[in-house]
Amino acid sequence: MNSLYDDADLYDLVAPRDADMEQFYVKAAGGTGRRVLELACGSGRFTAPLAASGADVTGADLSPTMLARARHTLAREDLKAEFVECDMRDVALGRQYDAIIMAANSLMHLHTEDDFRRAFSAIRKHLAPDGVFAFDVYVPSARLLSLPTDERQPLGTFQHKVLGTITVEETIAYDPVTQISRANWYWSTETERDFRRTRLDLRQIYPQELPLLLSLGGLKLAHRFGDFDRSLMTRHSFRQVCLAVAV
Repeated sequence: MNSLYDDADLYDLVAPRDADMEQFYVKAAGGTGRRVLELACGSGRFTAPLAASGADVTGADLSPTMLARARHTLAREDLKAEFVECDMRDVALGRQYDAIIMAANSLMHLHTEDDFRRAFSAIRKHLAPDGVFAFDVYVPSARLLSLPTDERQPLGTFQHKVLGTITVEETIAYDPVTQISRANWYWSTETERDFRRTRLDLRQIYPQELPLLLSLGGLKLAHRFGDFDRSLMTRHSFRQVCLAVAV
């Protein structure tokens, strides 16, 4: 079993850059001269536009593989950012930031109440006065979480520069007690079925509990939207796009 974050090429296939997401986070960060900490920065797909906006960016991630790709991404685009290898629950950089970003469901890698308390407390310590914490998470889908655990669902088809056409399927096993969905991703080429299998365990965060989790670390919701266009969140929304501040 592999981690999604062990292979930067495959990660970038399934997590391409998204203009709407980039625009939201660049605007939330504030642009030129702002100090920005991006937690779970991955391969740098948001670090690059944040740096291009003129912000002073620090990217942090637990994966050395992802950090190596992020450094390469910014160097290729002639952009500058500082990178730090650390766990979001224990980040301790000794300085404060005008904005802290955690994009693309990265918050869902926290599983327990203690995980949330530690991470949000660390974020609170790193927020400057009037600073903002911006993040997004999926709204849990009752349909997806109730699918048979052995039933493969198509996740997507992608073009790899060496392997050619890659299809990805997933199975999901959801534990309603822990609220963790355990997904297995099966990667296949046209000539080799299941050449790779990756595991992705994500904590489902329900809209009513999100403010309570934030409060564990001294944070509160300032705004919550249904998408990156800042539209109203409704019962039809499948994202929680959030701005939080210190209490």
